[in-house]
Amino acid sequence: MLSVWLMFGFVTVCMITDIIERKIYNVVVLAGLVTALVLNVIVQGFYSGAVFTLAGFFTGIFLLVIPFVFGGLGAGDVKMLGMIGAFTGYPVVIQVLLVSAIVGGVFALYTMLRQGKMFKRLKTFFLGIFCAAAARKTVHMNNLDEKDAGKNAIPYGVALSVGVIIVYVMGSMNYIMPGFNAMIF
Repeated sequence: MLSVWLMFGFVTVCMITDIIERKIYNVVVLAGLVTALVLNVIVQGFYSGAVFTLAGFFTGIFLLVIPFVFGGLGAGDVKMLGMIGAFTGYPVVIQVLLVSAIVGGVFALYTMLRQGKMFKRLKTFFLGIFCAAAARKTVHMNNLDEKDAGKNAIPYGVALSVGVIIVYVMGSMNYIMPGFNAMIF
């Protein structure tokens, strides 16, 4: 239980700095990784704890490498999910990513609706599909690259943080209603 509260602490710090400064600090991620490693080694033994921590860390990193390479996320988001995986292990970090993707999608949809850009993006998306089908090759739509895209990007550390909280709240439902987590995931 201590590791869960410590993970929540590190995730909260990452979320706050991502909201305020649009940055997730390496120092926080590294401190979280070291804390997870120490706690897992103490609880599970040296070999099992190290394998558990590193498997979760590298799974978290691996899951977000492709979106990072294509410019969809920052490196801090990738490292933050790796840190979460170090605390949770590889099966739970996958659940965290799936829930975070839904949370991030809902947040992005809300942001586009609030800014009045939803219909413009849908029009551009369907126009791109139509042009690609008509030309029988992929067409790059220049107007998708907005000048203020960085300013309008959502801080994905928030979605990851909310994903962690949701996964742990849903997981805790197993104590109240056995089998609840199996119904959801």
